[in-house]
Amino acid sequence: MALGITTALAGCADLDQRSVAATAIAPPTPSPSRTATAETYDLTVHRTFPLSDGSTAPGCVQVAVERDEVTADAQTDERIAAARKLLLSTNWEAEPVSLDELGAEERQVEKDRGESEAVMLSGVLSDHISKALQDAGLMGGGISLRGHVGC
Repeated sequence: MALGITTALAGCADLDQRSVAATAIAPPTPSPSRTATAETYDLTVHRTFPLSDGSTAPGCVQVAVERDEVTADAQTDERIAAARKLLLSTNWEAEPVSLDELGAEERQVEKDRGESEAVMLSGVLSDHISKALQDAGLMGGGISLRGHVGC
């Protein structure tokens, strides 16, 4: 069963302790799954991948477009906005991916590290996302990507 695409806009943050009403008896307890150092992402894709044995398994990719102050230029903010728009306007659930895109040696290295096929396929999807941004001319000039596979 496909879980669908869930998008989260950057800048969404956990509740700031300072914004708690003065009448609160105690500050809120942070969620154990999100801490003050939790990462935010522009895109989170949850999807089901077909495996080589005919079964399926869920996979996940998270991507954030970030400003690199060292290499930023006058068009960086425009490219960041365009990159985020591309991320959110593409149906990544329908993006075809295959383990054949990995070389036999790379697949073996991943297997030796204990990576599942679903995680490997999530990595291939992550590569597709990065390539789409590069092909659109949106990378470089103050933009970097941060991602996570297997969320």
